[in-house]
Amino acid sequence: MRNLLVTLIASFAVSAQAAGLPDRVVVHLLDPRGAIDGEQTIPTEWNGGKADLIGTRRLNVTEAKKLRILLRKELADDEDVPFCGHSPAYAVSITSRGKPTSTVTLCGTCGTWARNGDLRVLHGKASLEYLDTLLPLPEVFRPVAGKPAKILMPFHDGVKLPFQQIDNPDAE
Repeated sequence: MRNLLVTLIASFAVSAQAAGLPDRVVVHLLDPRGAIDGEQTIPTEWNGGKADLIGTRRLNVTEAKKLRILLRKELADDEDVPFCGHSPAYAVSITSRGKPTSTVTLCGTCGTWARNGDLRVLHGKASLEYLDTLLPLPEVFRPVAGKPAKILMPFHDGVKLPFQQIDNPDAE
């Protein structure tokens, strides 16, 4: 697992001086409820799950470097996972020259990250807060009074509408 973590962190290194194109880092904003609409989805990197894609942003070199520093501090090799089902709001994909794309997903509800089927603890929230400045999490998914939004509760029995059809948190 240590090799997985080292590989992931190394893939975030953006080489500005190297010949050729620098690594491409793309952030995806996901519907943390999973694949509701199902038209454009991304794997959640854990337990075969998928989530609807809400937005995408390609990072510039400065943004990618800052995110790399934050993730280096927070991506822990800690398997003591506070389980919520891993409902990620963000996916970070890195494409390096001549290598396959590497993706990690981050869940702010339970503080976990996943890659290639491995689920680990996210030590801190600075990376999630920074991702929120790059691609803001919609209000409907934000915590209320320190608790997860009602729409994200595991046993919420409301109708699951596609994100684009949600008017307010009580719509479901």
